[in-house]
Amino acid sequence: MIMFEIPAALKGIPTSWNGHFFGRDGESLGPLKLNEIDLIRGEARNHDWSAEICPEATINDLDKHAIEKARAEYKKKHPDLQSEVDQWDDTVFLNKAKVTIKGNITNAAIILLGKPESEAFLLPSIAKMSWILRNDQNIGQDYEHFGPPFFIKYQPVIW
Repeated sequence: MIMFEIPAALKGIPTSWNGHFFGRDGESLGPLKLNEIDLIRGEARNHDWSAEICPEATINDLDKHAIEKARAEYKKKHPDLQSEVDQWDDTVFLNKAKVTIKGNITNAAIILLGKPESEAFLLPSIAKMSWILRNDQNIGQDYEHFGPPFFIKYQPVIW
């Protein structure tokens, strides 16, 4: 009897042994089918960095003005909820707006609503947008860099 253990596959990478991919098939072990290999590889493409939690960030790391503007835009988008939205505290509102998850601050919350210094929670990623400023002949004159909170600096197309 030969026994070996196959560890769980890393996200997006099927585990192989001697050039063959194996997986559980009920109580047994069997070769992975091509569609199963494709599903495992597809896991890496389904990763949503913006929904990741910033474990050390709190609601105090978000800009109050940005939250208020987001709340006003949310009420425009959902006019039937206006009176209800006014009753929600910031944590409930941010959860309902899907910017936080169970009160936990996400990367998206830092980018859209975070105080400028909150960008440090995203390291090694950088939340900066640069604009080339052009004159009336469409020639670049200068540039400007912007950081969080993007929500009060730019009007989103859809909220």
